[in-house]
Amino acid sequence: MRFILSSTIYLLVLAVHLSIISAKLNFAFADDSLDGKSFLVKLSEQGKDDEATNDELIFKDGTFFSVDCEQYGFGSASYKTMSKGDTTLFESTLVSDKEGKAEWEGAVKGDTIAGTFIWSKEGQEPIIYSYEGIIKK
Repeated sequence: MRFILSSTIYLLVLAVHLSIISAKLNFAFADDSLDGKSFLVKLSEQGKDDEATNDELIFKDGTFFSVDCEQYGFGSASYKTMSKGDTTLFESTLVSDKEGKAEWEGAVKGDTIAGTFIWSKEGQEPIIYSYEGIIKK
């Protein structure tokens, strides 16, 4: 009985790992980065959709930057991309000495961008934002 239970657990863990690996294999690391692209976006705090803020997201020299977050002491940071078909996924974490961290993730498809970021600061609940926008021409 114990052997059957431990074998079942082992097989379940193995199946989960294999499904994660196969899902990751469906994505390839992007050969081309988002460097040189800027996007004009509208940010909305979760639960406050009627209070959108304008921002510009800039990808340059392997870094990601949010113009609006600069006022809170956030600088640029490196970003990672993965692509599948005509969609490029990215993620980046911006850090401020006084204001915590902003974890960005999003998807770029053609001239559009959409995603979320989570602003975390010690001693406060994280604030979740969503955003969407278009390429700056």
